[in-house]
Amino acid sequence: MRMLFGGVSKLIVALFISILIVPPVAAVVAGYTLTNAPLPGELPEQRPNITAVPSRVYDSDGVQIGIYRGFDRSVPITPEDIPLHVIHAVLSIEDRRFFEHDGVDYEGIARAARVNLELGEIAQGGSTITQQYIKNVYLSGERTFERKFREALLARELEQELTKDEILFRYLESTYFGAGAYGIGAAAEVYFGKPISEVNVSEAALLAGVIRAPTSYSPREDMEVAEERRLLVLQAMLDEGYISIEEFEVESARVLWNETDSTRPSGPVTMIAAPLPKGATDHPYFVDWVEQILLEELGPDAIYRDGLRIETSIDRELQEAAEESVARRLENTEYPVEMSLVSLDPSNGHVLAMVGGRDYSQSQVNLGLGGSTGFQPGSSFKPVVLATAFTRGLGPSTVYPAPGTWSPPGCSGPGCTIANYDYANRGEISLREATRASVNTVFAELISNVSIEATVAMGRALGLERLDPTAPYGASLSLGAAESSPLEMASAYGTFANRGVRVAPVAVVLVTDMDGNVLIDNRAGTGDRVLTQPVADNITDVLRGVVTAGTGRRAAVSGHQIAGKTGTSQSFRAAWFVGYSPGVSTAVWMGHADGLRSLRGINGVSRVTGGSHPAIAFSDFMEVALADREPEPFPVPEPLNEIESRDLVNFDERDGTYVAAGIDVPTVEADCGGPCEWSAVPDPLAFRPEPTDAPIGQAPNDTSGETAGEPPDSGQEDGQTSDPAPSGATTNGVVGPGALTRQDDN
Repeated sequence: MRMLFGGVSKLIVALFISILIVPPVAAVVAGYTLTNAPLPGELPEQRPNITAVPSRVYDSDGVQIGIYRGFDRSVPITPEDIPLHVIHAVLSIEDRRFFEHDGVDYEGIARAARVNLELGEIAQGGSTITQQYIKNVYLSGERTFERKFREALLARELEQELTKDEILFRYLESTYFGAGAYGIGAAAEVYFGKPISEVNVSEAALLAGVIRAPTSYSPREDMEVAEERRLLVLQAMLDEGYISIEEFEVESARVLWNETDSTRPSGPVTMIAAPLPKGATDHPYFVDWVEQILLEELGPDAIYRDGLRIETSIDRELQEAAEESVARRLENTEYPVEMSLVSLDPSNGHVLAMVGGRDYSQSQVNLGLGGSTGFQPGSSFKPVVLATAFTRGLGPSTVYPAPGTWSPPGCSGPGCTIANYDYANRGEISLREATRASVNTVFAELISNVSIEATVAMGRALGLERLDPTAPYGASLSLGAAESSPLEMASAYGTFANRGVRVAPVAVVLVTDMDGNVLIDNRAGTGDRVLTQPVADNITDVLRGVVTAGTGRRAAVSGHQIAGKTGTSQSFRAAWFVGYSPGVSTAVWMGHADGLRSLRGINGVSRVTGGSHPAIAFSDFMEVALADREPEPFPVPEPLNEIESRDLVNFDERDGTYVAAGIDVPTVEADCGGPCEWSAVPDPLAFRPEPTDAPIGQAPNDTSGETAGEPPDSGQEDGQTSDPAPSGATTNGVVGPGALTRQDDN
């Protein structure tokens, strides 16, 4: 870079500018000060450019579904993109003598000096386009004499370094036009929703009119002022000979009109486009979730300014199928009755569909992520207990006693007794049958045997991250007395489908910047082995029975093998079905979004359980998800080296747990299956079924459950407390002292 002017030239320029801009006395002082001050000998370093290119989000087919932008925005352009009438509009209002001066317009300064002398302050600066560019790129915007002198000197130097066309283009590319638009390319898209190459004369006049004071003159701020400026620029273009009187009349008649204003003026208009959307254009719950992920991984500057291309896992066809299946189950209901569905590919974790709720405009809380607190999964948690047991020497054929009620050793008092829905004593049954029939007492005893600590660790390994390893869970954990989310449950069951390898859920598949550099790449999907193949395959084999002959019959998909489990939380407050085929894992939750209330009388189902609406929604969705897939059988499970009976395991008196011979199990403290003290026992009569309360199509005394998906082994809900039934009782009506933990599950 060449040195600036020598001392004599510097003095002449400084004094000349001082005399024109400031009052005479101040001019002498300013000129002396600046000629002796260390003015720059070279152009300083440029200030960092404002770049704010929005990032765009795409589904798995490459269709845009969202856009992330912050307040600031810029759009890369080339000189060829700018129409000649845009340049004429800017020159007419900002620098009429641009192609005549050498960076400093002394005539313009003289005009500004007269105004400043009259006001006694700097009201006008007479800055050229070159000077404005210097201010934008190299200097601060402070209104001081020193900055103005530096600006003029640097402008002279820049004019010797660059051509006029280069300076003009750089100016237009970097100038702020208001509404977050940096550069004329961004301004055209922000104000008119079109590229700068398509801007007409009237629109060009508006853009040029904004430059002087973008905050005040922007049509986003004041349409009337913006219209006055537009007409002023058109008049200046006429005065300079850039447009004819006929063109002036035609373009002046194009009055400003905001697209969001329902009343459109008669005649031609210059339309101001509605503000550019921010966020989702489709699938808003999913797009919001992707935004949260990227903000954590890349930060806001990258997301809102760097123009990233974000490729996601969402499958448009499956997403639409998920939304339709949920909408059908929610017909004839109103918010806050809600349903969420999440589906993923177990082999790579790619989330294929996510329904976060019935209406994003009503609630932006993503229920697919569990909302703010999570939801108790009910008996859909039981396979986690099975996984723990199968890794510790037990198996599907291991026989357990199945009494009507059971209390953990050492526990006494209210809240200690866990009961089956019907209080029936089933004698001794296998874990396979206990899962199919969702027998509470077996799983309460089982989790106590294999240890709650180990079950929590297993759940977290499967992806149930809300499980707290420090929480004092009791045996009721086996009945789902801990919070989770549809996403977590779909991922956990996906591990069973993937034969023991857990791949974390993936929403963001690939992220590249504007130069094509890869920032995130999850295309392959990597996982960790959580279970051995034999254990995972045996769990799948057990869960198949739930769908073929158990509480999940309504989840069946014609021609395809399905494994899964129902779940219903306390007092019918939430209902689940979680299941999978060899290639798709899906979780469905139903409940109230605004609190824990019972799901009763919903579309013909008197008491909603996991085997009713959630199982039906699952089946409807999976019919579409599997429509183009050849039926694929689950692997035939390799027999486990399992003990045949719980009586054959070793009883450890130190901690009250059962351990299969040869299995190394950490010692944990015994618990009462708790909570041992229950301060909010619900009124048991509140859950008494009326004789005519049977679902449509089922006789009041019919307990087959084939029509409504409520088999006789289904009951109330995981963790529900109520009084024990009297001898011989067969209904939900209960009397007598004491408190029980029961489950209503189908």
